[in-house]
Amino acid sequence: MNVKTYLGILMLALCIIACKQSPKNAEQNSQENASEVSADKIKEEQEKGSADLGPNFNPISSEVAYYSYVSQDPPLARIFISNLDGSQTRQVSHLDSIGFHVEPKWSRDGKKIAYTNFLEVGARMMVIDAYGQNPSELATVTDDGFHMFTSWDVSGDGYFFFHWPQKGFSPDAYYAKDGTVERLTENGKTNRPQMTDEGVLFINQVESETPYVATKQLFDLENKKIVKDMPELEGEFIVGNHTVKLVENEDSTTFVLEDVQGNDLRELGTVPYKKVMFTTIDKNLEYVAYNTDFADGAEIHLLQVATGEITKVTKN
Repeated sequence: MNVKTYLGILMLALCIIACKQSPKNAEQNSQENASEVSADKIKEEQEKGSADLGPNFNPISSEVAYYSYVSQDPPLARIFISNLDGSQTRQVSHLDSIGFHVEPKWSRDGKKIAYTNFLEVGARMMVIDAYGQNPSELATVTDDGFHMFTSWDVSGDGYFFFHWPQKGFSPDAYYAKDGTVERLTENGKTNRPQMTDEGVLFINQVESETPYVATKQLFDLENKKIVKDMPELEGEFIVGNHTVKLVENEDSTTFVLEDVQGNDLRELGTVPYKKVMFTTIDKNLEYVAYNTDFADGAEIHLLQVATGEITKVTKN
């Protein structure tokens, strides 16, 4: 996969600033990605420091999933799981031996993890169980398009995602269940559908690509229409019925808990980093997870809300 292309996509979809890698030709990528990265290679990369991104809490047990660069040449990333203190780390997407694995999302029962796999052409959504077994593809809109996973439904059987064709960033929201894929929007400006614990669906309306600006909207799933703009709902990732808003200070970032009506509930704490990414909170509102900027090592950190203590799940 051309990581320059991948990072450009994340810039549009997630407003991330990242490094660039030189692309390889398709034949080289196919040969090098065909076999699993060895345990020794993974250990070597982790010991010298590798970017770790996209933390996502297991809603059932005290674990966090994330993706980590396991190789720069060829560029590869895989899904990992760690305890909240950084112990018992294991790779779980190793049976899917090709592509660049990103954005893990736990199922509501904590038994499965969905993720996006960027390929040489396009991207697909995959799912594995929590032990790294039984990988399978979730849904396909077009073979060469980009699929990115966002949210399981309340039942835990269906899932929402967004897709756009290869030729340009024109995303729309979709819903898949039991082998059927349903398109929810048709404006080419919709990403990140997310469902709350109460079954309320929000989508992002992309207002600008450069710089990336998106506004959340309330979506009527039954009638397939947008019913309300929610510009006051500023946090990116909805967990349960809450999200976390970022306030950048001169040399730090403050986290503010929001409800899904966009009301600021309380400050959760402040960390000594700016430009943090993928900020989310656990279901019990006890920990804020984020990864630091690439300039600060791109590490997964946890802020304990009650004490203000910061735990480095990964250290780069």
